Amino acid sequence: MKHSVLSVYLACLILLAGMAVPVAAETSTITSISPAVGFTGESTTVTITGTNFNESSVKVKLMMEDETNITSTIVSHTTTTIVCRFVISSSKETGDWDLVVINEDDSEVVESEGFSIRDKITLSSVSPEYAETNNESVEVTIEGSGLSDVSDVYLYHKSYDNLSASIDDIDADEITATFDLTDMSLLTYKVCVMDSFGTRRCGLSFEITTDELGTIDVSSSPSGASIYVDSDYAGVTPESIGELTEGSHKVLLSKPGYSDWSKLVKVTSGDTTSVDAELEKIATTVPTTLPTAVPTTVPTTVKPVQAASTVKVPTAWPTTTTAAAATTQASPLEGAVAIGAIGIGVLALHRKY
Repeated sequence: MKHSVLSVYLACLILLAGMAVPVAAETSTITSISPAVGFTGESTTVTITGTNFNESSVKVKLMMEDETNITSTIVSHTTTTIVCRFVISSSKETGDWDLVVINEDDSEVVESEGFSIRDKITLSSVSPEYAETNNESVEVTIEGSGLSDVSDVYLYHKSYDNLSASIDDIDADEITATFDLTDMSLLTYKVCVMDSFGTRRCGLSFEITTDELGTIDVSSSPSGASIYVDSDYAGVTPESIGELTEGSHKVLLSKPGYSDWSKLVKVTSGDTTSVDAELEKIATTVPTTLPTAVPTTVPTTVKPVQAASTVKVPTAWPTTTTAAAATTQASPLEGAVAIGAIGIGVLALHRKY
């Protein structure tokens, strides 16, 4: 009996000791990250799948040695899935970063070099911008930025399957690729690229035109007129203009001193259409010069104006006379003249009577 009680007692002690030992929490794991790449100057929403993420609170960071951490915004999460958004500035270092999930108890799970930051992919130009259908080898050059990781170049149209090109050469700023346009429909397509992470960029346009072409022979009288076909300069008359698509094209001729000449010309595949234009000379108007009246100048005689003399006449000094000098004496000659006049009068009267 004593042995039996002792056995029960020991069993209870062992059970209590087992209950006192804490159970270690299960370790979190990361099984996938999608997408596993982001681009400078952009925000990227990432889905992380795994196990044993803390249900109440988690944090997700990107870490690289000698770089400031990039902390995400948590969109949603469960114990097996975390959806978060990273905002990656243009100044961030490109390369592979560690992705770290931090649980509420500060336990961490790290996916070493699990997320890559790359320069943003941009497409700025494609040359040529069009080509004829049924051409088996059309080389195009695509320029842009962040192209180093591009693994596929293709033409996209919603109504048809993508047409991929063979990549001839590639660097960060330029891709050279070749398309086989056999049996391609006459449409305008989007030029697209996809990198090794599955990131796609589209935007440039590429037109596939008909391979049914014709020629126009253009001449004019007089020659030397500039030729424009559908507003594009095509040379000077006389000139043969080939590789024109079948259909109607506007031909315009221009020459200084002559009126412009234009016509809608129909081009037939495999044929040559001749155009001979008679240019009309622009009439020249000679301006008439009217005579200008010249005013007549009549000479005017101007009487000279006698200026007042400024010569001063001297004033005679006053003479002082005495009373005796003031009395004028009678001249004896005056008396003789008077007597003679009387005598002549008397004589005249005497003869009359």
